[in-house]
Amino acid sequence: MTTTVSLSELAAAMRASNSLLLDLLTETPVGEDLLDRLIVSAVGQSNTATLSADPEFLRSYGTLDALLPDEARKPVTISAVANMICIPFETVRRRIQQLAANGICVIGPNGVVVPTQVLAREEYKSAMLRTWELAQVLYNRLRDNLCLTELYADKVPPYEGAPLIRAVAHVAYGHLLRMTSAFVRTSGDLTMAMILLAVQRENSEHTATLPSAAIGPGIMPDELRVPVNAATIAEILGLGESTVSRRLTRLVRDGRCLKRKGGVIVASAYVARPEIMALLELNHGSLLRMFEPLRQLGILSAWDHTHLQQPVSATAIA
Repeated sequence: MTTTVSLSELAAAMRASNSLLLDLLTETPVGEDLLDRLIVSAVGQSNTATLSADPEFLRSYGTLDALLPDEARKPVTISAVANMICIPFETVRRRIQQLAANGICVIGPNGVVVPTQVLAREEYKSAMLRTWELAQVLYNRLRDNLCLTELYADKVPPYEGAPLIRAVAHVAYGHLLRMTSAFVRTSGDLTMAMILLAVQRENSEHTATLPSAAIGPGIMPDELRVPVNAATIAEILGLGESTVSRRLTRLVRDGRCLKRKGGVIVASAYVARPEIMALLELNHGSLLRMFEPLRQLGILSAWDHTHLQQPVSATAIA
């Protein structure tokens, strides 16, 4: 490892992050499956990528009803989307064509755009609100786990004003894309990556509120992991149980998972492999990248205040 952050903190941050990633990808209100959702997320993020690093952009277009006009969205090529999410070009091309036929994307001479009229739909507004809630839960969990302490050292005044729902969603989906593409590269394909994420979350969710050091000095040991069965993973991901069962059998055969009474666990020996250690470090840096703009905007300080620690209700933004 090259980071000075402890292994127990890196592992705890990854466990917390996994929960957010799964929820974001399974609850995105578009398409037929996980791949459709990932593609739409990649297109939407790319359309505003040149602007999103600016906190003032996030402030100006961060509320639920402050939609960036279509003419300000930068089209992204299908090739760029395929490279971003580590999915074969032809697969992405076919999916984008179908999404365009369904009115989710617009394909132009310079690339693909998720238009404003789609992002203004009620189901997207609900998804944005849900993402705000999930990001706040993640922040609170990281704080409880004593992770990412860099975010707490230099506070700014709490943000006051209409909740920056879309700003939070934007940085959260940026984290989703960075980590999902890395998981796909490491795992071999999207389905395997998501199954591993889901198994890992179910194995460790009982430790969600514990400080990282309470789990141990490093990676969570196998004996602390709670087994999960194929039916549960299939329900979480919206996949067929037989598909999940076959993939889990392969993961056990490869040594990435272990069979236990009641299901399977992700093997701690697999988590200790160099390629997974690299993912832990990448995740830590990606989380800092996600939350730093929110710290600058005062959103984290606002979340730290007791009266704003509960998720925003639908009536609060109506």
